[in-house]
Amino acid sequence: MQRFQIFWHNLQQDLKIFLYFTILFSVFRLVFMGIFNTYLSSSTIQDIMLCMWYGFRLSLKTAGMIALIGGILATLPQIGFMKWPSEIIRKIWSALMILIFTIAFFARIPYFEIFNSGFNIMLINGVHDDWGAILDTAINEYGLLWRLPLAFLITGILIWLLLKLLNIKTRPAKITNSRQLFFAVVRVIIVLPIFFVFVRYGGAFDYAHSINWESAERLPSAFLNENILDDGQALYRVHKIYKEQKKLTEVKLTPEEIRKEIGILGGNTQAGTIEDAFKHSVAVPKLAKQPDNVIVVLGESYALWPMLPKYQPMGLTNEALRMLNSPNSCATALMLAHGTGTMPAVNGFVTGLAEAGITEETAPESYKTQYATGIGKIMKDAGYKTVFWYGGMPSWRDIKNYVLAQNFDECYCASDFKYSGGNSWGCPDKVLFDKVYEYIGTHPNKKTFHIILTTSNHPPYTIDVVSEGFDKKKVLQNLPDDIANDDGIINELGHIWYADMAMGRFVRKTEELKPDTLFVVTGDHAERFTFSKDVNDKTLSAIPCIIYGQGVEKNWLANNATGCAMQILPTLAEIVGKPNMQYSSILKSLFTNDKPVFNHRFYAWDDKIYDLNANAPDFIKDYANAAKKITCWRVVNGNKILK
Repeated sequence: MQRFQIFWHNLQQDLKIFLYFTILFSVFRLVFMGIFNTYLSSSTIQDIMLCMWYGFRLSLKTAGMIALIGGILATLPQIGFMKWPSEIIRKIWSALMILIFTIAFFARIPYFEIFNSGFNIMLINGVHDDWGAILDTAINEYGLLWRLPLAFLITGILIWLLLKLLNIKTRPAKITNSRQLFFAVVRVIIVLPIFFVFVRYGGAFDYAHSINWESAERLPSAFLNENILDDGQALYRVHKIYKEQKKLTEVKLTPEEIRKEIGILGGNTQAGTIEDAFKHSVAVPKLAKQPDNVIVVLGESYALWPMLPKYQPMGLTNEALRMLNSPNSCATALMLAHGTGTMPAVNGFVTGLAEAGITEETAPESYKTQYATGIGKIMKDAGYKTVFWYGGMPSWRDIKNYVLAQNFDECYCASDFKYSGGNSWGCPDKVLFDKVYEYIGTHPNKKTFHIILTTSNHPPYTIDVVSEGFDKKKVLQNLPDDIANDDGIINELGHIWYADMAMGRFVRKTEELKPDTLFVVTGDHAERFTFSKDVNDKTLSAIPCIIYGQGVEKNWLANNATGCAMQILPTLAEIVGKPNMQYSSILKSLFTNDKPVFNHRFYAWDDKIYDLNANAPDFIKDYANAAKKITCWRVVNGNKILK
């Protein structure tokens, strides 16, 4: 009887912990909505209440797991060992969980400001980033030095509250004989599994009526949908997505199976290599005469949204709009970025492969063989010297060695320049563009292809944009109602303006020096729209793709043309390639594509963006997965397809 009394006491303590964390996650949810209250302006009270209800149900699983582990560590051992220090172990475990989840909550706030999401796969991708720069950004842009002490202070308060709760006297079991003990044990044996199932399925008793992170998006607001997930569930999401991505690298496809995937993408299933499977031929180049310089500007966080009619009056991207409105330009209505981050965008150009979460820049194959599908090989075959320009440091993701191994003749980074200003990610964009302009001026007789990867439009935002000419008054006068008049936001908008200004200044100077230069202006990613309330996927996720220069015609692309970043490579081949030149590309060019396009997260068609994971028809999912599997095969197994 004594053992059952101890067990009964411990069970009540575990229940207290379960209730405590369930409430705590609900409080975090409310506080988060308070912090980002501007995102709620288009949401109804019913939507907010449903967010809290769905979140409460989902957090039953997180709180249940915390309580279960605490029970395994504290309650169960004491059934066999009466002197087991269950109370101490339970308090230590619970305090540790409070610390972890409080710090996670404080970290989620700047994380959401950056990615418009709770913890997602970018958390994994960040492992390979420059930790010094990340730390600098966290300190100077996102207040690490005050957020962390505040998190510790709140943790202390929350632990104190938990201890107060645990010290409340529990109710003893009213058992005086063996018969009562028997029925008490039976009730526990019956009730605990039922309770476990109820918690496991998020307030339901079967999977069909359950709630989990995959099915949590039930509201019209993306913000509220993200807020349904507590940090435990968001981190579990990261874990599951990472496992799924990792599976791709471990896929043991047979040659017959990889040929099937090639067929899904419209490639030659009888080819002996990936390169040969996706051979294309330039019949007649779009430009009759090859320009001396072809320049791709890959702008940091250079999104489409400032060019949309609603935001144009702020004047953040006047230079891009000048090119867009020129008769010597064509453009997509929207383009999907290669991935969520800069390195996936670089990998897309360097390898020409789909984003599969396998960090090609770290793969041995990327230094052993050259990807024929990459832009370096395509442009070299077209007769161009290839030069990569990066406004950051060569050590970042080993970018310099990586691109030099992949058909780039030269690579220049911030460490090659003398400059002042900039931030921990690199030099000011103006410095970078000036160096490219200088290079073009001193290498007049060599056809050259340039990729320019900028850095200034990245936190910490340290450029003095006002001194550079940023008109705050104009922006404030034309600021949409749903964008807050906040100094930090205005400064961030100023950096979008600066990036566009620096790019436009370079384009103007270069076309004066070399009038036949062909420019492609695009962005590495877009999903950092942090200024406004809830927005649609086009505003949140689309990047521009502007093709500009002598001989470019508007009618090359339809007004509703939709593309993805992978298509820039074959498109350039079709514009400046030599007649009858062969090149390898997994996807068709923007000029000939007749299928929906995709990236790691979305698919797009006819100027609209859709969720690839949730809403895509099976044939589109198969199409995207085939590209990812081919990527994994090429990076892991090499170019050959064995018979």
